[in-house]
Amino acid sequence: MEAAGQAEIPVLKQRLVILDTIITLAPLLGLLGTVTGMIGSFGIMSQSGIGQPHAVTGGVAEALIATATGLLIAILTLIPYNYFSSRAERELEKIDQYATRLELLLSSQEEKK
Repeated sequence: MEAAGQAEIPVLKQRLVILDTIITLAPLLGLLGTVTGMIGSFGIMSQSGIGQPHAVTGGVAEALIATATGLLIAILTLIPYNYFSSRAERELEKIDQYATRLELLLSSQEEKK
């Protein structure tokens, strides 16, 4: 019974790895976009000088949009991840409870013989 219960753990958690990867990867990609946008802004600033702030704002906006998008994706993915993770834990607890009940039932019937 223990082995059968343990075999169900990967089945219940198989898709959670995908959500966990998205939660981890999205902010990192947003950070990469931020760094890329800032590099572009500094490149424009080095060519046109500090006197033209309008030339720099495009790269800064790109950087902020990338950061916000990465964080938004991670936040929105965290909600279903937590839901399905807690649901998997509840199901595993139910499996444990039913296995214990079955074991007690079988042992009590064996004692009656």
